[in-house]
Amino acid sequence: MGQSSLKLNSDEMIYKYFIEKGELFRFVMDSRPMMLRGRRIAKGIAKQLYMLGFDKGRILDVGCGTGRVSIPLAEMGFDVVGIDISPIYIDIASKRADEKGLRDKATFLLCDARELSKCVEKYKPFTSIIFVWSSVLGYYDEETDAKILSMAYEVSSDRAVLIIADAINKEYLSLSQYFCGIMKRALEYDDIVVLEKTLYNPATGNVLIKQDFYRRNGSDLKFLGNSHFELHVYSVDELVRLASKAGWCLYKVLVDLSGEAGYSPINSTNIILSKCRQ
Repeated sequence: MGQSSLKLNSDEMIYKYFIEKGELFRFVMDSRPMMLRGRRIAKGIAKQLYMLGFDKGRILDVGCGTGRVSIPLAEMGFDVVGIDISPIYIDIASKRADEKGLRDKATFLLCDARELSKCVEKYKPFTSIIFVWSSVLGYYDEETDAKILSMAYEVSSDRAVLIIADAINKEYLSLSQYFCGIMKRALEYDDIVVLEKTLYNPATGNVLIKQDFYRRNGSDLKFLGNSHFELHVYSVDELVRLASKAGWCLYKVLVDLSGEAGYSPINSTNIILSKCRQ
């Protein structure tokens, strides 16, 4: 499960994408389609937690962005702590929580996930840890990802679950690359148009995504900037093996968070893990 053939995102790349140029990605996260998607994901996560008996408890949202999943979960009655490396996103999420009267239910902290334990020390233990939309995992090397999952284990309660939701599907990338080659597409998020080029390397499992951002004004497009990121995409079995190193064992794989168990190569990856029995 190596990640060496293509150079993964350095700290500098992560800084540029999520902080220096973080406003560009915020246009995507805060668009109506993605906010609605975040709400659907939150409902799906809540449903899974209810089924597991967690109608109450504290959730840690790792890589929470502007709170598009955390805030709906708080509105449903969960206590949520969201962490993110971007001060832009944390500031927006905090203001939204305040505006909705959720100051006591949703807390947002500026935090590098590699310092997870230190950041959330006074808020533990958590009954569930969530990683949504390929957040955090894959941007560093495998050893770092395993360490992040280990810290998630350390700050969680005995019956806690780990949910990896709406993650990039490795098999889908492989199929798309095989049939289409380099993927190029135009994506619309409200008045923002993103021209995206995706290059997946099946030999390493790494994907490089380059994006040009435009604002639509009638029939005209105004260029806003460009950005790119690279990450390692884990298959389901790789994620399970990685998580097992940190003490997490597979509980369920879902076609979608509405509850259908199973796996589809054309859907996003959704996995629930629980603490392994000693």
